[in-house]
Amino acid sequence: MPDQVQLSPRVQALFAKTKQVCFGRYVLDVPAEADLIFGSHYFPAEIITHLGAADQLDKRSDAYRTNVLSESDTAEITYFGHGPTSNSMQIRYFRSDTAKEYGNERGYTYVAAGPHLFEWAGARIVAPLMGGLRARDNAEIPKEPGVCIDHGFIADSTGTYQEIFHAGIALPSFPDVSFSVDSNKRASVTNGNGEGLLAGISAQRKLLGALYPELATLREGKRIVGVWHGEESLVRRKDGTHEFEWEAVGKERSTLHPAWINAKMYTKVAANRIGAADLASLSDDEAVALWDKLLDGVRFRVNAPPTQAP
Repeated sequence: MPDQVQLSPRVQALFAKTKQVCFGRYVLDVPAEADLIFGSHYFPAEIITHLGAADQLDKRSDAYRTNVLSESDTAEITYFGHGPTSNSMQIRYFRSDTAKEYGNERGYTYVAAGPHLFEWAGARIVAPLMGGLRARDNAEIPKEPGVCIDHGFIADSTGTYQEIFHAGIALPSFPDVSFSVDSNKRASVTNGNGEGLLAGISAQRKLLGALYPELATLREGKRIVGVWHGEESLVRRKDGTHEFEWEAVGKERSTLHPAWINAKMYTKVAANRIGAADLASLSDDEAVALWDKLLDGVRFRVNAPPTQAP
């Protein structure tokens, strides 16, 4: 395939109206019909959103404490009470006497913001961020530095903490198409982990030899997306499934150039299983054109520290 593929009438119609959606520190330009699907978010620990559950702050935190104590006869609650903000509850504990012996104290914090309740694993390390947490309609695109989570936003311009973000979109017009973006700020880039996408594919092909699956390569090579210099591999499986991937290897602990950022697109997806649909809804040309439009729309949400580019 060439570097640029002309949009078919169907794909043109899909992008007749567009919108922006945000997750983590990123924004995506997507068709107006697209549904944003949040994956797991770690900033710097896992965050789970409970919609409309702000009034369950005390109930859920007490239930978590009870569960910890029920899992082990030697579990010990070291703190249970108000968290770093007035609208939060925090639990710190040792799961067992062995955990206490090794100093492995764990923590959990629930924070109410607006109508929602946010569950935050890792009580101590996230305390400086809790004051910057607020509720957000997912259609809102904040203009200040920070992190978009499901129905929430966490202000942060330091770039100090670990960041792992996963999100994808679904397209009602093409229900078998899946597009997603992942990033990991502190992934390892040493001992072979920093070789890049194409080197990894080459190594896998060499390792499997004749057992390597039969694929038609549509396009493969280097690809710059935003500020990231990466590589892409666009293939079609024997059953007609399109499997497209782009990856950039950055620097460990860098927010501007995270250790690993990756995008994937599949066709012929059904019930969250790749290849399960009867047919791919897109031709090769259409799949590549859609991929190019979506991938070129991936970028940082704001050009300010810690994601300010030259």
